[in-house]
Amino acid sequence: MKRWMAILIVGFMVLQVEAKIDPEHQVTIAQMEKFSEAFAAVASEVNLGVVAIINKRVVGVRRSTGNPFFDYLFGGGQYRREPRQQGLGSGVIVSRDGYILTNHHVIAGADEIEVELDDGRKFGAMLVGTDPQSDVAVLKVDGRDLPALKMGDSDKLKVGSWVLAIGNPYGLRHTVTYGIVSAIGRGNLDIVDYEDFIQTDAAINPGNSGGAMVNLRGELVGLNTAILSRSGGSQGIGLAVPINMARNIMDQIIEAGEVKRGYLDVVVQDLTPELSEALGLQVNQGALIREVGEFAEQTGLQPSDVIVGLNNREISNADEFLTRIARIPPGAQVTIEVIRDGVNKKLRVTVDAFDPFRGLQEVERQRALGLNVQEMTPAIARQFGYNAQWGMLITDVRAESAAEAAGLRRGDVIREINRTPMRSMEDYEDVLAQLKPGDEVGMIIRRETRRHYANFYAVLKVPK
Repeated sequence: MKRWMAILIVGFMVLQVEAKIDPEHQVTIAQMEKFSEAFAAVASEVNLGVVAIINKRVVGVRRSTGNPFFDYLFGGGQYRREPRQQGLGSGVIVSRDGYILTNHHVIAGADEIEVELDDGRKFGAMLVGTDPQSDVAVLKVDGRDLPALKMGDSDKLKVGSWVLAIGNPYGLRHTVTYGIVSAIGRGNLDIVDYEDFIQTDAAINPGNSGGAMVNLRGELVGLNTAILSRSGGSQGIGLAVPINMARNIMDQIIEAGEVKRGYLDVVVQDLTPELSEALGLQVNQGALIREVGEFAEQTGLQPSDVIVGLNNREISNADEFLTRIARIPPGAQVTIEVIRDGVNKKLRVTVDAFDPFRGLQEVERQRALGLNVQEMTPAIARQFGYNAQWGMLITDVRAESAAEAAGLRRGDVIREINRTPMRSMEDYEDVLAQLKPGDEVGMIIRRETRRHYANFYAVLKVPK
């Protein structure tokens, strides 16, 4: 009896509340319900095209012999290589025949990659190519009529636009969060080399990487990539690679197997209000040209020019200029607007191909090893964005050489050879002069990107 009385009282209270809602608010609630239904419809459709990516790495393990004494004495039994699940991330199907976009860091170091769809189907995935400098990777699975997402236009995103983020945070498959675009063109975060991030307050957590950011039309506008967090979880600052950038990289990887970036041989820096005042300018943002290299002299650009526009779009800072130039195919012409001596000028400039090694005075000191090297100097370190201030920068590795066999590649820095630090070209020449055919050469190699580095030991054998 008491239970029925409680139900009647609650029902009466609900009726009273509904009776107090005026018609205008009832319309507002109906509109919000439709808005909610729109979110649900988009999430339901997009979920089908978001996949879980399982990164597997083969590791060595020892199997027990079954005899504790022998296990203790010999450290275990037979040595075997076994697959072990290494990590879980997300990816997005972008073509019905099985191309998938994800982040480079999701599949980095993987020996095997497995993809699982929303309906439970699993595929082994082939790595088509990867671009660590933008953190974009392309996979391919052998499938037909897969639920591919439609790509949108990330250049049309505006601050305040609603977006949904779909992925697999903490292994929780197909989690959907929503929020707004908090900023666009976000850079200078030291996450990757080329940064043009979409920032959102939609919750992005570990495992979301490589997943989809979509607009209210269900169109793919970004790849969820990173978070800025002190706790390791979402704190309202999520970052995504714009789909226009990711699509350009994907197309190049599929068609050419590599990414070629546009480049102008100029050194630029942010135009700050203090610099603007010192130079007597009327603008407070742009990219100030500090130096013009020999390969850019014919473009008409000059030191002290302030770049304020590229192809009729404003340029706010140096990082934005370099990132947008990098997205332009080498050989294409662009319009660059500069302020020179207080006057706005527009220049037609042909974009070159990025090659950080061009212009270095390469010296081949040991043909037998197959290496071309350049002494690392602070100036070269700044040019490459390297932390290493000394060593021998490898500018070329000849095919089928001892260096190639040892895994060395262009851009590596030789720090030591046979325990001798390589602080000058003389150090390098002195050590190599002592080598004879058949000698083994031990090198400590530093491999860097602009943000990270790792040291490893390489052994080369001088051919007889």
